[in-house]
Amino acid sequence: MKNLYNKILIFSAMFLIFSCGNDDLEPTLAMSKSSETGINNSADLASVLNGAYDRMTSSAYYGRNMIINGATRSDNFYPASTSGRNYASSMDYSPNGYGPWGTIYGVIAICNIVIQADHASLEGSQADINQTVGEAHALRALAHFDLLREYGQHFVTGQGGKSSLGVPYVKTYRDPANLTPARDTVESNVNDIVADLQTGISLMSTSEVNSQYMNVGAAYAILARAALYYGSVDNSYYAAAGSAAKWVLDNWTAKAAVGPAGYMASWYTDQAVNSLFELAASGTDNPGINGVANTYRGPTYGDIRIVEDDSGTGSADVHDIYEASDIRYTSRGMIGVAQGKLSLLGKWPSMDFTDNNKVIRVEEMHLIYAEALLRAGNSTGALSYLNNVPAIRGASAYTEATIDNIMLERRKEFFGEGLRFYDLSRGGKDMPLVDSFKQSYDDLTGTPPAFGSYRYAYPISLSERNANPNIVQNAGY
Repeated sequence: MKNLYNKILIFSAMFLIFSCGNDDLEPTLAMSKSSETGINNSADLASVLNGAYDRMTSSAYYGRNMIINGATRSDNFYPASTSGRNYASSMDYSPNGYGPWGTIYGVIAICNIVIQADHASLEGSQADINQTVGEAHALRALAHFDLLREYGQHFVTGQGGKSSLGVPYVKTYRDPANLTPARDTVESNVNDIVADLQTGISLMSTSEVNSQYMNVGAAYAILARAALYYGSVDNSYYAAAGSAAKWVLDNWTAKAAVGPAGYMASWYTDQAVNSLFELAASGTDNPGINGVANTYRGPTYGDIRIVEDDSGTGSADVHDIYEASDIRYTSRGMIGVAQGKLSLLGKWPSMDFTDNNKVIRVEEMHLIYAEALLRAGNSTGALSYLNNVPAIRGASAYTEATIDNIMLERRKEFFGEGLRFYDLSRGGKDMPLVDSFKQSYDDLTGTPPAFGSYRYAYPISLSERNANPNIVQNAGY
């Protein structure tokens, strides 16, 4: 990673974390080596948390799959199967397990080491200690939110909405009383996510604005995203989503949406002005064929390509949703042809793997706030914030604020960033195919899953269920 990750982890438990496979990172495992004795000062504590940031860049998490799988389970991309990998496009998972369960709980384990360290005994600035602990709380919230999106049962027919099964919310490290945690409810998960974010916000300094680390603005933005997502289960959360998004827009003045002149550059600029939180990358520890850039366009792999059917008999593809003047479309180089196939070119553009992975951008706050206003009955205010985005992308303004228009603008703005599947899910939408084009590339038997299908959630691995008798498999598997 960049130099912020080049510090050596100084205690033996961390070597255990990085040397183990995913099965060893499940929340069911009591790691055998002491983690407490190696943390002596604020710098040690920060070095430990760097391990969580590093693990988030894994190809199983934000280094690839969290982004790619959110894109291919939608109407935007299809698996070209250059390497035989379809990245969940068919949503036909093995009941023996799928997804980032182990990797994400590895991130959570490191956060818990930081959170439960004896902070009072550490040498160094209390402000620095608070900052690190606050980052750990917010990262733990984000990790559990991502697990909930992938494994929660709240969108599966007959599973009970907010009282349905979520994921184990693990708040301790090496706790003998909590080695085999049961799954909490979705509602409980959301309450814990909000509490962790609020704690993180209270501990972090507003002067820390480096987007390669968790920060106050990013924590509010993640709160906005999580509350918006959960609003489809409990609509009282839409107001919380709007409040958090508006806080970012009004108070996090170090960050702002980028206009036409800076849009393309923002994708290869570290800590670009519109980036609220991103994960650092460098050419020295690049993921190669397993990175996002290579997965989208090659030249060696290019497993995922853009749907391009113009017959007009199915749902809209990219030719239909963008105007030619829109800087997010082909005329400015964002979308183009690579290896003879329509491909995403402008995001993660540097094939030397130095482009950071953008987790959340300030433009999303405009659209979250627009949606929250609309759901609260303020269509005039919603239209204003909705139009803030096309105004800086060279696209026509909308004449009306509707949920469909907001979802359309989200599709345009976050194309290829992995949000589309979750927008379709929270909108109660079936998984669409674009005409017959995508159908011919998807490894599907029959039709794609309709909303409410058990395939909207990943199965939990057999190894985890064998290791933890309190883990209940997801419906349908």
